[in-house]
Amino acid sequence: MQILEVSGLKKTYAGRLGCHPVTALKNVNFSVEEGEYIAIMGESGSGKTTLLNILAALDHPTGGRVILDGKDLSEIKESAMAAFRRDNLGFVFQEFNLLDTFTLEDNIYLPLVLAGQLYRDMYQRLIPIAARLGITDILKKYPYEVSGGQKQRAAVARAMITKPKLILADEPTGALDSKASDELLRLFAEVNELGQTILMVTHSVKAASTANRVLFIRDGEVFHQIYRGADTVEAFYQKISDTLILLATGGKQA
Repeated sequence: MQILEVSGLKKTYAGRLGCHPVTALKNVNFSVEEGEYIAIMGESGSGKTTLLNILAALDHPTGGRVILDGKDLSEIKESAMAAFRRDNLGFVFQEFNLLDTFTLEDNIYLPLVLAGQLYRDMYQRLIPIAARLGITDILKKYPYEVSGGQKQRAAVARAMITKPKLILADEPTGALDSKASDELLRLFAEVNELGQTILMVTHSVKAASTANRVLFIRDGEVFHQIYRGADTVEAFYQKISDTLILLATGGKQA
């Protein structure tokens, strides 16, 4: 079942002090099936961050449509947008975005608290998630008391606990060492195997090679896409690397 449809997406920012307008997205089109794990790649300035912000309903497109689970984001009233975002989207950020004055447990509960959930219901949701992510024994600790990898696991738990239609991850391995990155990517693969749809923006070929499909953005458009299919992670890594070279040298897709 199709969970996300992006069609004719455009975004232009007004120029300042007489400068020409800046076009971040020109004509982006793609769809995401329920249960897919997709990586989005491209050079700095290609439009990846703008695209992610629009998909997260944190920015508005100049043209085109984003339809999530049958709902056109442009038709959702601003007063209802925060609740829609909370109920349908999970977020994993590069810098974790955890509150240092809250325990990891309370950080994870935060979106449910904002939704008015009862503690016993939140706790019942958290138990299996914490066990799967291996953070049960550190839930009472504060972010400054745990490692970067443990912080990111807590951030993944916070993204999962609302049972979102889509998890959006922005450079989730960017602040992690290689061991913690490997652990997080393994967790993403496990979460995806459970049926969770994931859309990840990354510069890391290693991270992208764990996804099932990679979209390449160049100059505000989808330049190319490749599927892993039956490829090993190593073979898919090489395909991604070859496509990035094509992007960097201005080549055309095959």
